Amino acid sequence: MERERVKDLEAIESSVYEQTVRYYQKWSDRQKTGKLLIHGEERDFQASRQGFVKFYLSPLLTDTAVSSWAVFEQLIKRQSGRHNHQGGIIIYVLEGEGLTETNGEVLEWQAGDLLLLPIQPGGCTHQHWNKDPAKGCRWVAFRDMLVAPYIANTIDQVSDTPDLRGAATTLSGGVRRKDWKARVTGEQAPLITHPDELAGANLFDRLLALRDIQRARQAQATWMIRGDELPWETNAHGKMQWFLHPCIAYSAVQTNTFYRQEIPAGSRSGLQRHGGDAVFYILEGDGYTEIDGVRHIWKAGDVMTLPSLATGVIYRHVNTGETPVRLIAMERNLVHTVGVDRHSGFEELQSCPEYRQAKAS
Repeated sequence: MERERVKDLEAIESSVYEQTVRYYQKWSDRQKTGKLLIHGEERDFQASRQGFVKFYLSPLLTDTAVSSWAVFEQLIKRQSGRHNHQGGIIIYVLEGEGLTETNGEVLEWQAGDLLLLPIQPGGCTHQHWNKDPAKGCRWVAFRDMLVAPYIANTIDQVSDTPDLRGAATTLSGGVRRKDWKARVTGEQAPLITHPDELAGANLFDRLLALRDIQRARQAQATWMIRGDELPWETNAHGKMQWFLHPCIAYSAVQTNTFYRQEIPAGSRSGLQRHGGDAVFYILEGDGYTEIDGVRHIWKAGDVMTLPSLATGVIYRHVNTGETPVRLIAMERNLVHTVGVDRHSGFEELQSCPEYRQAKAS
């Protein structure tokens, strides 16, 4: 009898349910103990067929708290390799000027611009060129690794970068997109707001109608956002430019929110309760991010992350230098499904000094 009871206990421990419990516990422990701040000098550029790439975050890097993003820099001397993968990736240009050819269209970009590779049948076959090889150019890219399996993302290398091996190639002479300010349809599929409205409604047809609206919007959407042409807003959290937002419909990628923030010397952002799983790349300046009372000191070229905790996190950025801090921030856009509050609530607990001054004047 005792032997059978021991066997039952062993069976329980090896059950899929118990393994699932341990899986989530291990993930939760990683959020609490993993590295939140990744200094730029901790990661090296590695040679690859696509070019010289430095990964800050990746599911293959297990020392970080956040594992659901791939965040990497690429250095382009002359031109990258050419490869195909599904879209949904966003690229922020850190320095230099260049061109990107994707699926027969050519985008010209410069430092401060955001490139968007759309999610579409067949993915995006693309390659990047540096306009001035004497200076070089560099950008940082963000890939949502939770969305990647959902869109069946794979990477197929078409040709190698001539910066390492392979022959240099030229632009194919595709259509050049010059005006990034696209206007898209604001049409929406009607919502069912009460169960009684289901009678007589054909929801499958509405799904097809929604598909057609999304196709039309994607055909009109912009693949690049010019950072130097975006307005700045001062809100409770700070001075920001919004590149991607749940209320912005004209961008070819809708799976992320993305903004650039500037914090004056000696100042700080607002104090915010947040669900976590956000990524900040420090563009300029020195300071720290305070998360639940703990300071994480950073400088330009570092990546700061927020862990995903059941209670959320309370954080703010502080500029300790004599020049403005500039950073870019990126997180997943699920506000229309999971909600802005998510699991922890979303609140600005204390406004930044500049916003309080503006409200008082």
